[in-house]
Amino acid sequence: MPICRYKYDTARLPLADRLAWISATDGDTPTVQMPVRMLGIDAPEFHYLGASKDKPGKYDTQMESFLSEAGKGLDPGLKRYLKKRLTAKPCTRQISAGEAAFEHFKAMVQHRLDRGAGKNGKARVPRKLFVTVAREVFDKNGRLLAYVNASYNKAEWDSMPVSERPTFNLEMMQEGHAVSLLIFPNVPKPADMELVQAAGRAARTGSLGQWADNHRTLLQYEFRWIVDTIQGT
Repeated sequence: MPICRYKYDTARLPLADRLAWISATDGDTPTVQMPVRMLGIDAPEFHYLGASKDKPGKYDTQMESFLSEAGKGLDPGLKRYLKKRLTAKPCTRQISAGEAAFEHFKAMVQHRLDRGAGKNGKARVPRKLFVTVAREVFDKNGRLLAYVNASYNKAEWDSMPVSERPTFNLEMMQEGHAVSLLIFPNVPKPADMELVQAAGRAARTGSLGQWADNHRTLLQYEFRWIVDTIQGT
């Protein structure tokens, strides 16, 4: 079994350092705020190494010439695959897709947490979040790795078809604003893997979200890899 230590050692415990103190209800029950990285998905980049909404085209020129410069030694098949994705401002298109995913995610969450109006006509308090972790709990950036959903009560859960209560992770893939990114040991069970695969197929064939530009936008991890290569890291 892993050994738990009371002593905080930054060399051994580099994760989970991003929590912010909110309050406490007694001597052993703090409430904290922390970043969450939703498991199993990868949304387009809204900001990456200086490319952002304010500078969406930071790497456009270098990416357009990538296959003849920094990426000239790549496998020919990989070059053919990347070629159509590295034309017409690929960095700008990635950041634009990232902004669309960000706005969609905020609207989706607001909709899923909304409980409508009460008998008095006033808006009810929004639902809380349901968050569950997998085998590896934190990523290298100290973010909690989790599946996230709205916290439905039993009556709501029993009355809703499965199609109306996917995790936020799965719904982002279904809507085409994220792709599957599975990293061992956090791998879904077979039944959940089938949902992931079906979501990806439906989004691609339906040209939803980031797939709406005829599949020309780089996948997120492709974009990061190319920018990292250009940067020499």
